[in-house]
Amino acid sequence: MSSNIDTKSYAPATTVIKAFRLLEYIGYSQPVQPAQMVRALGLTRANVYRLLTTLMKIGYVIREDEGYMLSFKLFKLGSTVPLSRNLRDVAKPMMTALMKEVGENIYLTVLCEDTVIAIEEVKSSNHLTLNPDVTYTYPLNTCASGKLFFAAMGEDTKQRMLSSLTFEKRTEHTLVTPEAFIEASRLASARGYALELQEFSDDLNSMASPIVDYRGQMVASIAISGPSMRLTEDRLSAWIGPLKKTAQLISEELGREN
Repeated sequence: MSSNIDTKSYAPATTVIKAFRLLEYIGYSQPVQPAQMVRALGLTRANVYRLLTTLMKIGYVIREDEGYMLSFKLFKLGSTVPLSRNLRDVAKPMMTALMKEVGENIYLTVLCEDTVIAIEEVKSSNHLTLNPDVTYTYPLNTCASGKLFFAAMGEDTKQRMLSSLTFEKRTEHTLVTPEAFIEASRLASARGYALELQEFSDDLNSMASPIVDYRGQMVASIAISGPSMRLTEDRLSAWIGPLKKTAQLISEELGREN
């Protein structure tokens, strides 16, 4: 049913605008204290606390000892956008088939600014697993998928990303210089897959391959991930073919031509 209401005749709701400005600021600065929000957004202390109380009550903001942060309810809401939903629907059966073949956890990831987010997963039946039932986010320089997303960027975007990227050091193996990250991304692009060997966590190894849409643009990645003591580099190398094939099949479902 269509509506004949002309939304142009209505003024924007200032409280809603303030709430979203607050959410955006928390997202970029978290964890953050109320005093920071007051200074940065030009709101009164009462406004900030009223908005925070409301956003916490409906589940979009949480309060920790170090400050206020966004909850994963926002991520779940974002995951319902058409592209994300279509990706998940298309990928899930193929992810399940790949998990049965390799016996390790399978993840579907997308890029949000400089953070890689897992939007779908298929868990293996292995008793030894490092991954609880949470939503995963990874700094770009710490994961296999991050190398692929960076490699797929245009040169101007790469330069902007490098100028703003914080090379977070998670382990002794994390790539913490632009030069090392650029070279690893170049190699990943040439191979059609990327490795992550104890770069995000000392206990974790992963391998990812890019998923592209009908335009030939990378929109996601599919990754195999598991404990480094079991999923060694040699064992990962045995799954390169199945991983790349699965990425290709998902890409074809999204409209990529052979």
